[in-house]
Amino acid sequence: MDQITLRSFTERYLQANDCQILESTPSYLHTQLSVEADKDLINRPFYWMYVEKMNLPANPMQLCLVFDPENPPEERRAEHLFYGSPRFRQLLLSARNQGKFVRLYQEPPRWTPSSSKSIGYKPWLSIQYLISYVCDQKKDRIASFGIDLQTAQIEPNFIQRLQSYKWTHKLPERRYTLSPRMTIQEAVGEVEYMLTEELTAEDHQWAEEAEKRLQEELNQVSTYFPVEEKQTEEEKAANTARRRECIWQYHPRIEIHVVSAGLFYLEDCK
Repeated sequence: MDQITLRSFTERYLQANDCQILESTPSYLHTQLSVEADKDLINRPFYWMYVEKMNLPANPMQLCLVFDPENPPEERRAEHLFYGSPRFRQLLLSARNQGKFVRLYQEPPRWTPSSSKSIGYKPWLSIQYLISYVCDQKKDRIASFGIDLQTAQIEPNFIQRLQSYKWTHKLPERRYTLSPRMTIQEAVGEVEYMLTEELTAEDHQWAEEAEKRLQEELNQVSTYFPVEEKQTEEEKAANTARRRECIWQYHPRIEIHVVSAGLFYLEDCK
């Protein structure tokens, strides 16, 4: 995952969780967490237990997340956010556990002569997948897709297109939403079909090499722990367990999880 995609995901997570952006620069992001985001990202359960039990005012923490470690803020404590970092794993886990399905509207530009006109917003479904290539090694990547619910047009890397827009939770004045011509279920099916085609067309040499390593490991198990008729049931069960462990560790597979999804209403996404 590149830093642009990582930052976009982070900003959307903060926005979806009602966190306030206090300062935003090209290299870092300073945010005031909401109560729910604090509970998910900051490990202090006893504090929240005490606050809620005593009915005290909540005081969620602030975070300063650095995307460019060579240009951190000078007078503020900050942490480097990168793919695989503990904080980013917390963001992914929080987004997954909450299962939030956001609904956002494009924020219109400042007043222009055409601002008095009513403008329709097209509904787009955005889905971010965490794709894991798993064997005795593991590689992760994020795949983002957007699909126009009126035309069924699919846009790969849709999350990058969303970065150029500002968003609001409420439908702006003199804006209305256009009716979708396909259901969410139909849209998800179209996106997942494209994702399947994309994965099928990839180079699967890593899987072939993993299969070879798996066979080598199974051969070693058979050599050092041969199956014999005189073995007890416990010994046979132990051999079976060893083979299953090898298969679990080396068998190549692709695991796919939905990280986040949402409806985005756009005046124009081109």
